[in-house]
Order: sequence, then C-alpha cells, then structure tokens
Amino acid sequence: MRGHLQQGRRELVAGWLLAAVATAVYLLTMSRTVDWWDCGEFIATSYLLQVGHPPGAPLYQLLARCMMMLSFGNPLWVAPLSNALSALCGGLTVMVLFRTLRELRTSCLGAAVGALCYLFCDTVWFSAVESEVYAMAMLFCSLDVWLMLRWRRTGNLRLLLLVALLLGLGVCVHLMTLLVVPALLWIFFRNAKLSIFNSQFSILLLFCLFLGLTPYAIVPIRAAANPPINQMGDGFASYIKRDAYAKAPLYPRLWRERDTANWQQWDVSDPASLWDNTKYYATYQLGYMYLRYFMYNFIGRENLRSGNIVLLILPFLLGLWGMVAQWKRRRRDFVAILLLFLFGGIILNFYLNHPCYEPRERDYAYVLSFYAFALWIGIGASSIGLRRWRWLVLLAPATLAFGNWADHDRSGSHAVHDIAFNHLQSCASDAILITYGDNDTFPLWYLQQVEGHRPDIEVHNINLEGYRNVLGLLRDNDGRRPVYLTQYTYDAVGRLFGDDFHCSSFCWRLGGEATEDCLDSIRWHITSTEYLDPVSRRFLQTWETNTRQSVRLLTGE
Repeated sequence: MRGHLQQGRRELVAGWLLAAVATAVYLLTMSRTVDWWDCGEFIATSYLLQVGHPPGAPLYQLLARCMMMLSFGNPLWVAPLSNALSALCGGLTVMVLFRTLRELRTSCLGAAVGALCYLFCDTVWFSAVESEVYAMAMLFCSLDVWLMLRWRRTGNLRLLLLVALLLGLGVCVHLMTLLVVPALLWIFFRNAKLSIFNSQFSILLLFCLFLGLTPYAIVPIRAAANPPINQMGDGFASYIKRDAYAKAPLYPRLWRERDTANWQQWDVSDPASLWDNTKYYATYQLGYMYLRYFMYNFIGRENLRSGNIVLLILPFLLGLWGMVAQWKRRRRDFVAILLLFLFGGIILNFYLNHPCYEPRERDYAYVLSFYAFALWIGIGASSIGLRRWRWLVLLAPATLAFGNWADHDRSGSHAVHDIAFNHLQSCASDAILITYGDNDTFPLWYLQQVEGHRPDIEVHNINLEGYRNVLGLLRDNDGRRPVYLTQYTYDAVGRLFGDDFHCSSFCWRLGGEATEDCLDSIRWHITSTEYLDPVSRRFLQTWETNTRQSVRLLTGE
C-alpha cells in the first residue's frame, strides 16, 4: 500500500515538474506583444469583453480578461499576460498528457518522452506562445481523455459528470473539443455497466454539459451593449452556426470556382470528374494540407533556421513503434487513440474540404491528431526495450527542442506591433483608414483599444463591413475627413476608389494635395538582425518599394 502511495506521489511530482518545464519554455519564447492573424482580435475583445468572429470563444475571453487584470492598469502588460495564458495552458496539457500515458500503463520514462515531444513539436509550440484559443482548447481535450481513463479504472461516476462539464466548457473555447467525443464514447461503452443507464444519471450528465455551455450567455449580453467590436451580425443563432462563412461541401472537392488557376497546379481542372476530385484530395488536401503538417511536427521542416533536421525523424519512428506495440498488447486502448488521431486529423481534413489555396497555414486545426501521435510516441519509448540504453529515447524530444527553438522564439519580435503602429502614424488626425484582411486590421484594434494609440482614426475593414457599406461611408464623408488605404487594400481593391492617390509612408492617401511622407513619426523596435516571419517580411518589402527611406530606418544608418 505504501509503495503505491509513494509511486503516486512520484508521478504527481513528475507531472507538475513537466508542467513547470513546459510553461517555462513557453514563457521564455512567447511573444511580448501582439501577433498576426486573430491574436490582436482576441486581445482586444477579451480586454473589453467584446464580440469577436463567429462562433466566439466566450470562456477564453473571460479567462484572458482575468489574466489581464494582473496588469493593474498598465496597458503594455495586457498582451504579455494574454500570451502567458496560452503558455500556462500549454504547460498544463503537457502534464495531463504525461498522466494519460501513465493511465495507459506506460513507464514513467516513456510518458515523459511523449509529453516532452508534444511540448516541443512545431504546431503546439507555435500556438502556446501567442493569444490564441488552441492551447486552451487542447487542455480541455486532454483533460476529458484523461478523466475518462481514470473513470474506467476507478468506476467513479463523478468523473463522468466532470467530463460532461469540461466538454461543455471546451466548446466555449473552440468547437474542436467536440472531436474527442468519439474516443470518449468508445471508452464509455466498452466499460460501462448497464446500471449506469438510468434517467437520473442521464439528466445529471445533460445538466453538467449545459452548465458548461453557460459562458455563451455573455455573447448576446455584450452584443446588446453595442461594443466597438461586435460581429454577432444576424442574431445569436446565426452567429453560433457561423452563417457568415462559406460552407464547404463534402463533394465536390473542387468546389470553389475562383480557384481554377490554382487547381491546375495540381494537374486537375474538371470539377465534375471523380478522378480529378480524388486526385486533388489525395495530393493537395490530404498530402499538402495534412500530411505535410504532420511531418513538420514529427520529422522536421526543410527550412528550419537551425538548419538541423537530421535526427528529427526519431519522434516519428517512436510513434510508429508505439502504434504497433499498442495494437499487439492493448487493442481497446489502441482504438481509443486511433479515434483521436483520425477525427483530429484525416477525418477532419476530409470534412474541412480545404480550398486551393488557404490564406494561411492551417496546421493548428489538426493539433488533436498530433496529441494522439504524441501518446503513441510515449508508448513506443516505453516499449522499445533498450534496457541499459533506455535513456537514449530522450534524444527524440531533445532533437525537437534543438531543431525548433530558433523558429519558435518570439521573445524579441516586435514586427507586428511596429507595423501596425506605423500604419496609424501614417495617417493624419481624424482620418478614415480602410483595411483589407485580418493582418491589416486586428493589430490596429489592439493598439487603439488596449494601448490607446491613435483613437482618433476610424478603422474600417472592407472584408467584414462589405464593399457597399465602405463605399457608402466614403460617399457620405464627401472629403470632410482624410481617407487612407493600407497597402493591401490599395493593391486588392484600390481601383474601386479611383486613381487619385498619394503615398504616405505605410498607407495611400485618397484625394487632396500631395503631402510629405510621415517619416518623422515612424518608429521601429526592429533591428537589422531580427528574424522576421514571412508575413512581416512581406509587409516591410512592400513598404520599402513605396518608401525608399525605409532601409535607413530599419538599419539605423
């Protein structure tokens, strides 16, 4: 009895130690300010509890707002605290993965190897150092799986109620948490006794599930207050169903007509051809939009800044061995993990029916699949049978850490903040600024609503508000306020506004007299040696094309 207690304590200590290490890694490498894509929107909407894009993430917003309160009124601490929430969730997920592997009767060393490989893999690390929902969503997914396995061992019905509650709460972070349901049902129906199935317990389960969904109540409440960011649109039901977004059918795979030129790059062109649809799915959708991401995480990327991908195949080989070993020894557990892997990866990939091409990498969508493979890595490390040389399995997470650190260290990155800052500085007082797309807009929302920079500028996203609405706004303005277009807006739809433009640093001014560039107000944290991600580099290259003096500003010459 005493031996079991001591072993339980050692596992508890080991789990929390892994959580501490993972959280420390993520905190050391996390962004210190706003980042691209949805990060600026999540920070701004959480800071003022506004209504972000459908279907919302109300629980994430509430928890992020609690973290932001630790800034004690200093707006410069809001973004780092928001990013730290993802780091904390990522660290806790590593611990839960370790405990899950122990429930699957994996050795402590094998469980640690699986947890560490998950810690350092590409997609997980990327999401754990910025203000995004995926690290928190994976914490809920991992907790559900772990608790179901504990229920299987202990028979404690209260654990099932907790799983139902966490499932509902997870939906309030991201809908991807629903992808664990097939695995949960498999574990439940393979181990449940008939006495469980009674009306009283079923009602309790449903009550816990709906209790977990209650954070969604803040969406219509805050929308009714008409905050600056309010994307609820045509009502709460439409918001939840994501009616604002185009729905991809399951067939045909070649479904978006405007992608015809892109399809041809994959040697397909006929949307009505079953063969072309099958080939497109196998090469682009499954190969390029899933297997490529899978290999990024467990084999390595061809463009790592560290330049070392020789040994990164070790996690992949351990995972394959773990699949075989579990299939031979514990087939029911293998099916549970396989359901996680398939629904979080290949089946989800088929459902999403990716258009050709996506505006950004979509590897984050498949993180549950990578979590499942990390479980197999742990099982493989536990069953490899090296005996005296068993510690060599630690090379797998070590190579991931070494190979991925440089690409995932954003601790010194200021490009997103500075580019957004300089967009606003390029505009005259009380200007109207027309933006195009997420990266044009969300960092500006952060700067205006969190840091309080240039609130006099009225930002309008032509994608969110629609062309007619924005053109009508400019017609009603009738030249009373200066109007600017970002470079992306100018390139994409500038022709709609005529040809009377003057370059003003980062932006283009519509109409009026030609004015001097706003170069004196442009400021940079960026140094000439700082690593710039592809999106930041594209922004700066575009600006250099239009403003020759930008090189002097970047290098300080």
